Amino acid sequence: MIRTSRKTQISKLTEYVVNEFSDKNLTLLDEIAKFENVPIYYDNYEDAFDGILLYDTDNKDFHIHINIDNGNKHNSKRGRFTLAHELGHFFLDEHRLGLKYGLLEPHASFHNINHKSVIEIEADYFASCLLMPKDKFKNFSAEHRKLTGNKEFSLDTILGLSNSFQTSVLSTLIRFGEIGTHEIFAVISKNNVAKWFVKSNDFPNWPFKFKVGNTIPQTTVAGEYFTKENSKYTGIESVSVSVDDWFYTPSNDNRADRQMYEQCYYSDSYGYVISLIWFD
Repeated sequence: MIRTSRKTQISKLTEYVVNEFSDKNLTLLDEIAKFENVPIYYDNYEDAFDGILLYDTDNKDFHIHINIDNGNKHNSKRGRFTLAHELGHFFLDEHRLGLKYGLLEPHASFHNINHKSVIEIEADYFASCLLMPKDKFKNFSAEHRKLTGNKEFSLDTILGLSNSFQTSVLSTLIRFGEIGTHEIFAVISKNNVAKWFVKSNDFPNWPFKFKVGNTIPQTTVAGEYFTKENSKYTGIESVSVSVDDWFYTPSNDNRADRQMYEQCYYSDSYGYVISLIWFD
């Protein structure tokens, strides 16, 4: 976890950078690297890393290497997050100076929602703030529903943000959980196992009927997808979904009486399923 004060510091730093290098909602990563004289190399590195920032002691400069073998193509959503992550290592003083003066070993970065290293968590947060600035992100969250005519919240809001900011659905969802305009709960699963979850601060603190690392409830939309044939449902489920499918709810909590919705996003490329849950 990152301290709130540290998050504020990182967010302010990215706001300064974004103000200089952006085109509407798109952060111009290549222009940032060019301005800082940090060359970027896209090459084949098998499964060695997604990205890495290296300091050349001979020439006394930094270089970023991006691994296209892991799907990090130039200007792809995945590639953009990887580059933004490495720029985080460059812009954060403790990271950059640690590499420059040998206080930190060069470390290979990987896409991993379960990062345990503080350095990697901070670089991920920098990337999130750099690619999805708070004010622009919140404004577009509200405007998107007006522009599309979708007055009600749904997965379309997340997908619209993902396309506008050119960020992956997963990273967009995580950012929305922190600063979005609607209360949400989301479970990321793979092979019927819950890998992670995202919860906005305004979502009720109910105990889950699952544990990270265990199977997800079979009565959920995602649970049926994993356990029943031809059960890939992409629409908004409200009729057969119940709060009790996902949570243990106190009998005296009136919030459990609200209509709950569940909608799934299926990543064919990486094999995970996002179960997005919200109330009307």
